[in-house]
Amino acid sequence: MTLIRRRWLATCAALAASAVLAGCGGSSGSSGSGSSGSSDSSAAGLAMAKTKVASLQAVAKSYPLPTASVSGAAKYKGRKVYYIPLIQQVPAFVATAQSTKEALAKAGLTQQVCDGKAQPSAMASCVQQAIAADAAGIILDAIPYGMIQNALDAAKAKGIPIVIADQNAPTGAANSNQLSYVAGASGQPSAVAWWIIADSKGKANLIITENGDNPTSKKMVTDSLPIYKKYCPGCKVTVKVITASTPALLASGASSNILANPSADYYYTEFEDSLQATAQGIQQSGRSSSISLSVAAGSVNGLGMLKGDSVVKAVVAADQVYFGYALTDELLRMMTKSGPVDEVQPMRLFTKDNIGSIEVTAAAQASGEWFGDSSFKEGFAKLWGTP
Repeated sequence: MTLIRRRWLATCAALAASAVLAGCGGSSGSSGSGSSGSSDSSAAGLAMAKTKVASLQAVAKSYPLPTASVSGAAKYKGRKVYYIPLIQQVPAFVATAQSTKEALAKAGLTQQVCDGKAQPSAMASCVQQAIAADAAGIILDAIPYGMIQNALDAAKAKGIPIVIADQNAPTGAANSNQLSYVAGASGQPSAVAWWIIADSKGKANLIITENGDNPTSKKMVTDSLPIYKKYCPGCKVTVKVITASTPALLASGASSNILANPSADYYYTEFEDSLQATAQGIQQSGRSSSISLSVAAGSVNGLGMLKGDSVVKAVVAADQVYFGYALTDELLRMMTKSGPVDEVQPMRLFTKDNIGSIEVTAAAQASGEWFGDSSFKEGFAKLWGTP
């Protein structure tokens, strides 16, 4: 995200630079934790992992709403907010768009969705449309600032507040009333790490495919690696970097990764967009019965595979309904100059132990019932003074 716009444009052919998109491609891997370590540390790590998994699988009992109220939002009634996702049809973005529209309506605003189409020119055009429409705010989803820097600089010059979702802030950057980053459920690979440690009883031989096209997706995996190192000395972790520039090679890449590591028994592909092809690659390798596949950014697709007793054994899903309200809350705070806050996104781990507790349908996902109740909607509305 800190790269200059010229370098971002040079990589745009490989786009899908999203925190929710992944492609494929071969690349060198790196090792995580090794097989050495004391039995005491292994036992402690396994106990910790089981505790974490139980918590991650549970339905939310409460929601982490901000505590400070927002005053002055009423004066923006009738104004329009632009929601610009990297690619409009991605399930997570569809759910976020729907929730954001509902949340904005509670605050008296309307929403305009503009498809980024995985093309910088389309994204920049969307921002330009927002400027021309005198939008009250812009929400970008999974689009790094540097990818369309000129357009966003122009929006900032017009005083339009900008929220960038599903991206980490550049090093040293501080959120402000003009520009704020909301990283979302960036701990999803870490949730998978706890499950793999628990499920393997601390002896996993794991292949992780990390999306290398995006700084945020790379950091998400990097942040999970210390968990294996500290809590699973008996685990072997191999990281393979994949790229969206060669998506047609994802299946063969997964097969090659497994054949190069015939002792592997766990495979984590970072985002659901790569799930079907990865499962195909595992099948091609002849290891479908001995590989446990896991994925993050899950929707009805991944959860359906999990419920269908496929090679998929664990899926982490993020609460997109809550996220839409959280993004709206952040933008309202910026619009009213009350200052941004740390917004979070709940997530939940699904395995064979709890997949039967939910309905795996688009309607259920859109309702937020996979994660808990909808009490947070009323909570946010009260903060905005619009119950």
